Amino acid sequence: MRRIGMWLGSLLLAALLTTALASLAHSLFVQAELAALGTDLPATVRAGAILRDFTGLLPTLGGVLLVVLLVAFLVAAWLRPRAGRIASLAYPLAGWAGVALALLAMKLAFGFSPLAGARTTAGFLMMSLSGLAGGLFHGWMLRGRR
Repeated sequence: MRRIGMWLGSLLLAALLTTALASLAHSLFVQAELAALGTDLPATVRAGAILRDFTGLLPTLGGVLLVVLLVAFLVAAWLRPRAGRIASLAYPLAGWAGVALALLAMKLAFGFSPLAGARTTAGFLMMSLSGLAGGLFHGWMLRGRR
Protein backbone atom coordinates (compact mmCIF):
# COMPACT_ATOMS: atom_id res chain seq x y z
CA MET A 1 0.00 0.00 0.00
CA ARG A 2 2.91 2.33 0.78
CA ARG A 3 4.35 1.76 -2.72
CA ILE A 4 1.08 2.82 -4.31
CA GLY A 5 1.00 5.94 -2.15
CA MET A 6 4.56 6.83 -3.14
CA TRP A 7 3.76 6.19 -6.80
CA LEU A 8 0.66 8.40 -6.67
CA GLY A 9 2.49 11.13 -4.75
CA SER A 10 5.24 11.09 -7.33
CA LEU A 11 2.62 11.26 -10.09
CA LEU A 12 0.98 14.32 -8.50
CA LEU A 13 4.32 16.12 -8.17
CA ALA A 14 5.30 15.17 -11.73
CA ALA A 15 1.96 16.51 -13.00
CA LEU A 16 2.50 19.76 -11.10
CA LEU A 17 6.01 20.13 -12.54
CA THR A 18 4.75 19.29 -16.03
CA THR A 19 1.95 21.84 -15.73
CA ALA A 20 4.32 24.52 -14.44
CA LEU A 21 6.77 23.96 -17.31
CA ALA A 22 4.03 23.77 -19.95
CA SER A 23 2.49 26.95 -18.58
CA LEU A 24 5.88 28.68 -18.58
CA ALA A 25 6.50 27.65 -22.19
CA HIS A 26 3.00 28.85 -23.13
CA SER A 27 3.59 32.22 -21.45
CA LEU A 28 7.01 32.77 -22.99
CA PHE A 29 5.85 31.91 -26.52
CA VAL A 30 2.82 34.20 -26.24
CA GLN A 31 5.05 36.98 -24.89
CA ALA A 32 7.52 36.46 -27.74
CA GLU A 33 4.72 36.85 -30.28
CA LEU A 34 3.48 40.02 -28.55
CA ALA A 35 7.01 41.43 -28.50
CA ALA A 36 7.40 40.61 -32.20
CA LEU A 37 4.33 42.79 -32.80
CA GLY A 38 6.10 45.66 -31.04
CA THR A 39 4.37 45.40 -27.67
CA ASP A 40 6.44 46.74 -24.79
CA LEU A 41 6.53 44.10 -22.05
CA PRO A 42 8.47 45.19 -18.96
CA ALA A 43 9.88 42.44 -16.74
CA THR A 44 7.18 43.01 -14.10
CA VAL A 45 4.44 42.54 -16.70
CA ARG A 46 6.13 39.42 -18.02
CA ALA A 47 6.52 37.92 -14.53
CA GLY A 48 2.94 38.77 -13.62
CA ALA A 49 1.66 37.18 -16.82
CA ILE A 50 3.67 34.00 -16.13
CA LEU A 51 2.15 33.75 -12.64
CA ARG A 52 -1.40 34.49 -13.87
CA ASP A 53 -1.04 31.96 -16.68
CA PHE A 54 0.06 29.27 -14.23
CA THR A 55 -2.75 29.91 -11.76
CA GLY A 56 -5.27 30.15 -14.60
CA LEU A 57 -4.10 26.99 -16.36
CA LEU A 58 -3.56 24.87 -13.24
CA PRO A 59 -7.17 23.72 -12.74
CA THR A 60 -7.85 22.82 -16.38
CA LEU A 61 -4.52 22.04 -18.00
CA GLY A 62 -3.24 20.59 -14.74
CA GLY A 63 -6.20 18.23 -14.57
CA VAL A 64 -5.76 17.16 -18.17
CA LEU A 65 -2.03 16.57 -17.68
CA LEU A 66 -2.64 14.62 -14.46
CA VAL A 67 -4.91 12.19 -16.32
CA VAL A 68 -2.57 12.03 -19.32
CA LEU A 69 0.45 11.29 -17.13
CA LEU A 70 -1.48 8.70 -15.11
CA VAL A 71 -2.24 6.74 -18.27
CA ALA A 72 1.23 7.30 -19.76
CA PHE A 73 3.03 6.27 -16.57
CA LEU A 74 0.87 3.17 -16.12
CA VAL A 75 1.80 2.10 -19.65
CA ALA A 76 5.46 2.91 -18.93
CA ALA A 77 5.35 0.90 -15.68
CA TRP A 78 4.05 -2.08 -17.63
CA LEU A 79 6.66 -1.68 -20.38
CA ARG A 80 9.69 -1.01 -18.15
CA PRO A 81 10.41 -4.68 -17.28
CA ARG A 82 10.27 -5.51 -20.98
CA ALA A 83 12.35 -2.55 -22.19
CA GLY A 84 15.84 -3.85 -21.47
CA ARG A 85 18.56 -1.22 -21.81
CA ILE A 86 16.13 1.63 -22.44
CA ALA A 87 13.98 0.95 -19.36
CA SER A 88 15.23 4.17 -17.73
CA LEU A 89 13.67 6.13 -20.62
CA ALA A 90 10.20 4.64 -20.15
CA TYR A 91 8.75 7.38 -17.91
CA PRO A 92 10.36 10.36 -19.69
CA LEU A 93 9.27 9.12 -23.14
CA ALA A 94 5.80 8.27 -21.86
CA GLY A 95 5.46 11.75 -20.35
CA TRP A 96 6.59 13.43 -23.57
CA ALA A 97 4.32 11.29 -25.75
CA GLY A 98 1.35 11.76 -23.43
CA VAL A 99 1.61 15.55 -23.41
CA ALA A 100 2.22 15.67 -27.18
CA LEU A 101 -0.85 13.50 -27.78
CA ALA A 102 -2.94 15.66 -25.44
CA LEU A 103 -1.91 18.82 -27.32
CA LEU A 104 -2.70 17.15 -30.66
CA ALA A 105 -6.05 15.91 -29.34
CA MET A 106 -6.97 19.45 -28.23
CA LYS A 107 -6.07 20.78 -31.65
CA LEU A 108 -8.20 18.12 -33.35
CA ALA A 109 -11.11 18.63 -30.96
CA PHE A 110 -11.23 22.41 -31.33
CA GLY A 111 -9.89 22.81 -34.85
CA PHE A 112 -7.04 24.94 -33.46
CA SER A 113 -4.82 24.81 -30.40
CA PRO A 114 -6.65 26.39 -27.46
CA LEU A 115 -3.21 27.01 -25.94
CA ALA A 116 -1.74 29.86 -27.95
CA GLY A 117 1.77 28.91 -26.85
CA ALA A 118 1.45 25.57 -28.67
CA ARG A 119 0.37 26.99 -32.03
CA THR A 120 3.89 27.09 -33.46
CA THR A 121 6.09 24.06 -33.95
CA ALA A 122 8.62 25.37 -31.43
CA GLY A 123 5.89 26.13 -28.89
CA PHE A 124 4.34 22.69 -29.35
CA LEU A 125 7.74 21.05 -28.92
CA MET A 126 8.59 23.01 -25.77
CA MET A 127 5.20 22.36 -24.21
CA SER A 128 5.38 18.65 -25.01
CA LEU A 129 8.89 18.45 -23.57
CA SER A 130 7.38 19.45 -20.23
CA GLY A 131 6.06 15.88 -20.14
CA LEU A 132 9.58 14.57 -20.60
CA ALA A 133 10.66 16.57 -17.54
CA GLY A 134 7.70 15.23 -15.57
CA GLY A 135 8.64 11.70 -16.59
CA LEU A 136 12.26 12.22 -15.58
CA PHE A 137 11.10 13.49 -12.20
CA HIS A 138 8.68 10.59 -11.71
CA GLY A 139 11.37 8.04 -12.58
CA TRP A 140 13.86 9.75 -10.29
CA MET A 141 11.37 9.77 -7.39
CA LEU A 142 10.68 6.07 -7.84
CA ARG A 143 14.30 5.01 -8.33
CA GLY A 144 15.21 4.99 -4.65
CA ARG A 145 11.94 3.44 -3.55
CA ARG A 146 12.02 0.11 -5.40
